[in-house]
Amino acid sequence: MIQTTNRSRMVTIAIITGIILVFDLFTIITNIYVAPILEGYGLPDILIYLKTTIFLLLFILVMVWLKQREPKLTKTTFKLLMVVGLLMIAAYFLALYLYKYMLILDTADIIKRRILLGNPDLYLDFSGLNYRTLMNVLTIFGGFNSELILFAETMAFLMCVYSVDKMSEMEEKKHVYDSFMFDVALFPIIFIWVILAFLSINILSSRFDLLGSLEIGLAVAGFTAVAAAVIPSFKIYRNRDNECTQSFFISTYRLILIVSIFSMILYLILFGLNVSFISLGRGTYRMVSSLLALIFSVIVFFRVKKILSLENK
Repeated sequence: MIQTTNRSRMVTIAIITGIILVFDLFTIITNIYVAPILEGYGLPDILIYLKTTIFLLLFILVMVWLKQREPKLTKTTFKLLMVVGLLMIAAYFLALYLYKYMLILDTADIIKRRILLGNPDLYLDFSGLNYRTLMNVLTIFGGFNSELILFAETMAFLMCVYSVDKMSEMEEKKHVYDSFMFDVALFPIIFIWVILAFLSINILSSRFDLLGSLEIGLAVAGFTAVAAAVIPSFKIYRNRDNECTQSFFISTYRLILIVSIFSMILYLILFGLNVSFISLGRGTYRMVSSLLALIFSVIVFFRVKKILSLENK
């Protein structure tokens, strides 16, 4: 467990996380009320909600730790959540860059094929469309989610991730658990689970309608959660037949358990949404991948639940 002597570092992390959260909220407000409205939703418009949710959870976690008299949080679990937040910033940055590149590329294509080589009677219509598109790009460049802001967020939060390694932990007694308590099959199961979660993402489209944005939002959230379980499952696999502390054992399995519960809810909704797409004539293979991801969520849940019920140290 992280000692209370690390309070100053945790306060710094809370401040930086809070600032990032404020910028994310301003970005959402800008996207809703300020930015020009294009048809449909882009991937960054969806990812910003996931990014905000992750940093909100981190901020709440740190504030709860600061309020407790005897804080209970392992350094391994906390660092994993911090790394997930850092990767979310990187994923949002990449999605935003590719999205703006796509908009500029589409605008250039319209100017070449529809204006210079097209019907002169449609010049005004296409010019209006290009104006709205370029104004959207300019709003992003000068907004709270510009590259400069995201770069500053990355550098500041990266320092927070490194500061976790310097935190001291309380001395705990190490135990030798029976070999069957370390589920070595969990890592390959979760690895397949990650692949199924990735296949549930609609990566073939760049803009989405309301239902499509809901689908990819659920799929990306599910993939993020499942991917976060890879490192804990690998630690379980690597520590088999070795001694470890009770807090490490319980917190690692408990994190995977929480991920499985969260993913069960997400993939149940995602599967239902994909089933409804069939009646709309837009069903895809993602119905199968989301169903398999749901099944693997249930499998992981019961395997971890069984092991935690046998822990008696």
